[in-house]
Amino acid sequence: MSDTPRLPPTSKLRALLRIACFIALILVMFVPVLLLWGFAMERLRAMLVRFFFGTVGFIAGLRITREGEVSKLRPLMQVANHSSYLDIFVLGSAMPLSFTPKLEIRSWPIIGFFCVLADCVFIERRPADMQRAQAEMSERLKRDKVLALFPEGTTGDGFHVMPFKSGFLNLVEAHDLPLQPVVVAYTRIGDVPLEASNREQVAWIGEASFGGHFWKLLQFPSVTVHVKYYPVERISSYEDRKELAKACEGIIREGLKQTLEAHGVTS
Repeated sequence: MSDTPRLPPTSKLRALLRIACFIALILVMFVPVLLLWGFAMERLRAMLVRFFFGTVGFIAGLRITREGEVSKLRPLMQVANHSSYLDIFVLGSAMPLSFTPKLEIRSWPIIGFFCVLADCVFIERRPADMQRAQAEMSERLKRDKVLALFPEGTTGDGFHVMPFKSGFLNLVEAHDLPLQPVVVAYTRIGDVPLEASNREQVAWIGEASFGGHFWKLLQFPSVTVHVKYYPVERISSYEDRKELAKACEGIIREGLKQTLEAHGVTS
């Protein structure tokens, strides 16, 4: 395998046109979503935020295929592997979700604001903050929301699944919540399969800045991503949340491996 990344042709003009579309979308949606949020019209607001995530993903070139069924149980917790900020657009375009992004995302232009409007719970990755975060997540679940967690605790390379942190599943254990594993697998940039030499064009890892990474990604024609929803798991089927976390980690690891292999992706 060559060390030189295989990539499709890039276009700065394409990126500029996409940014223009983003600006137009934000100008159109900003006031309606803000008003719905202010007047506590939660269902309509959630639908608009879902539309926003889906449209942003489409403009950015995401081409999403989905397999399996989203559980209709409410409240519900979903757990997924995590390799990019794109995961928010991918999962948030399928249904209204309350995510648990890193605290720093709250200060990002536009995306941070819409994460607030999406009723996300921002998490500071330190033990002292977990009590506050758990209380906010519990409040969302009491309103029969779907909470999306990334139990790896950080972004990976898109090829491997890091160990799940069982502390994220405290609420599942405390409230006997249904837990649905989800696989998010990025497979191509344009017509080029992802591989070790080009994976960082999609996966947001290392010290890459958001602005620089997103600008480069917008220059590519498209990014193909496959999402698979698995049947719900219950804490009652396991000894404790650690065993549940390990089981979901195994399901997602194997599902990611199978999906990548099925689409010709090598690590």
